[in-house]
Amino acid sequence: MPDWLNVDLGGEFLQRLLFALALVLVIFILIQVIKRLVRRYVDDLELQFKITRIVGRLGGVLAAIFVLDTLFETTRDLITILTVVGAGLAIAMREALMSLFAWGYITVHAPFRPGDRIEINGIMGDVIDIRIIHTVMMETRGWVDADQSTGRIVHVPNSAVFLHGVYNYTRGFHYIWNELFVTVTFRSDWQAAHDIMLDLAGESAAIVEQQARKEIKEMAQEYLIFYNILTPFVYVRIVENGIRLTLRYLCAARKRRGTEHALTISMLDKFKEHGGIEMAYPALSVSRSDSPQFGPPPDTSGNAHGLHPSKKADWNPL
Repeated sequence: MPDWLNVDLGGEFLQRLLFALALVLVIFILIQVIKRLVRRYVDDLELQFKITRIVGRLGGVLAAIFVLDTLFETTRDLITILTVVGAGLAIAMREALMSLFAWGYITVHAPFRPGDRIEINGIMGDVIDIRIIHTVMMETRGWVDADQSTGRIVHVPNSAVFLHGVYNYTRGFHYIWNELFVTVTFRSDWQAAHDIMLDLAGESAAIVEQQARKEIKEMAQEYLIFYNILTPFVYVRIVENGIRLTLRYLCAARKRRGTEHALTISMLDKFKEHGGIEMAYPALSVSRSDSPQFGPPPDTSGNAHGLHPSKKADWNPL
């Protein structure tokens, strides 16, 4: 039987146990007194929260150290009991321990930092805090279109960095490729629409391209990454109801919806000024056979039962 289990339940061990409990009680009382003083004399609520949290955690650590040091006379006994307890905790708190190790990984390797916009396990948002067990994010997307904030705060376990891919939208390279498409009718001047979209995107592309090339050059020192073409481009494709024009352009990660909004308004104004560009959309037309009588017209197609198609649905590009 290990030495640390051969405890004397008589006077000496009981005295150590009572002394440890007394130390814990004194520490608890001191913590409560300090918290009351902080709430009374500190007006800033944020500062109150930080001070009381630090005092509480520090008091808990000190109480644990004093109890272990009092109950176990030798370092060998302390190491033995900590090994047994640690093995049990490793099994029971696997996820928490994985998050703890992941916090160390995040701190050292920094795949993201507070202020970065990331996406992990299908959750996208701006990192506002990195804690020991979880990362706190201000959620984007959700039910909101594009990449704008929903207002919700999300707590993601740090262990997710070991289990899922981490998408960082702003670390190192602050720009993303966005696509904006419109569909015009076959009879429209699609070449003019193509030129209008390309010209509007090119007006603001010079500044973005210059800054993006600078960031790519800096990233190339750490990663095997390069881009040759950063200018906007319009792709043309024939679809069922017309000609689809897809504008691909570079924009800041946090300005995707704003740039799309501005470009859309400008394109609509230019299309209206041109006059020869029509937007295409799917339409369903329904027609009925004209008859002066109630009921079906006479059968003239040789149909013995007198049945005829009374409705017709067509898919017409307008």
